[in-house]
Amino acid sequence: MPLKKNALVLSLAFVPLTIAASADAASFDCAKAATPTEHAICDNPQLSHLDDQTAGLYYSFISSGRPADKVEAVKKEQADFLTRRDACGANYNCLIDAYTSQIMYLKAESGDGM
Repeated sequence: MPLKKNALVLSLAFVPLTIAASADAASFDCAKAATPTEHAICDNPQLSHLDDQTAGLYYSFISSGRPADKVEAVKKEQADFLTRRDACGANYNCLIDAYTSQIMYLKAESGDGM
């Protein structure tokens, strides 16, 4: 019985580490989050997932070998998106809207549609 109890205690000790690791957003280091927006993203699994998805779509597009003018247009739009996103502060609904719009834009530019 003590062996089972020790195994349970040991496995539970790693749960916070697993949860903390899954909350990290792909586009920045959550340990260095400095703005209310970055903290909101790191503190919310749904926002973190949207950030991860947006970053993945963006990096896939700019490294896809598409024409330079298309890549530059997407880079400009991504910079504009980051400005809009950061203007949301920690407003959850605003952040959801910003990410959803950017994901739709990136999918459309990639030809993935909706």
